Amino acid sequence: MTGASSGIGEAVARAAALAGARVAVLARRVDRLTALAEEIDGVAVAADVTDHEAVAEAVAAAADRLDGLDALVNSAGITRPGLLADTDPAAWRMLFDVNVVGLLAVTRAALPHLLAASAPSVVNVSSMSGRRVAGPASGAYAATKFAVHALGEALRMELQPRGLRVTTVAPGFVRTGIADGEPESPFREQLAARLAEEGLPPTEIARAVLHVLALPAEVTVVEYAVMPTAQRDHGFLEPPSS
Repeated sequence: MTGASSGIGEAVARAAALAGARVAVLARRVDRLTALAEEIDGVAVAADVTDHEAVAEAVAAAADRLDGLDALVNSAGITRPGLLADTDPAAWRMLFDVNVVGLLAVTRAALPHLLAASAPSVVNVSSMSGRRVAGPASGAYAATKFAVHALGEALRMELQPRGLRVTTVAPGFVRTGIADGEPESPFREQLAARLAEEGLPPTEIARAVLHVLALPAEVTVVEYAVMPTAQRDHGFLEPPSS
């Protein structure tokens, strides 16, 4: 479980452990990760998904501690809301390094262990922004999530014949702290407000992930899109209707 120190990743880890799974949690923040692992009797493997050598070591350690891997849930991600004309290209690179290349690095490291399992699964937590661009300030973020959708399709084509199920979960607004570490801007403030006002609790996304993983091995959910009933299917720059 990547991105497990907060938000959706933490919620999925807790739900999976409650359902009886042995869970390895991966994230950068060692203190929060260790505390979570102790609470759920899981395995903490700290790594930044942009450090591919550390990722490979962490995944190998997780597989060793758990005697293999049956499922991988990729949930690590960041957002950098802002207009393309005003954004430092370094922010674009960081978005892709975390949201796309990081996902690839974790998945590649996990594949040998997954393919040794009897009914392996990969669940990539993407976004509704991977289906439709939310607004002009979310273009780069949406591009990474479109990429996550594409990678899910490609991985399914490559490895479904070997029994690997691949699912893309596409949430709408979720009440997480994803905007907390972003630079101050009107876009960040509007995004944070919409998430707080309309977002689903992360536990609802965890419920979706566990539903997918609990299905019989012969059933693959290709995409699971879920959003708050209160959320209009438009961008976060548009004010909510009164």
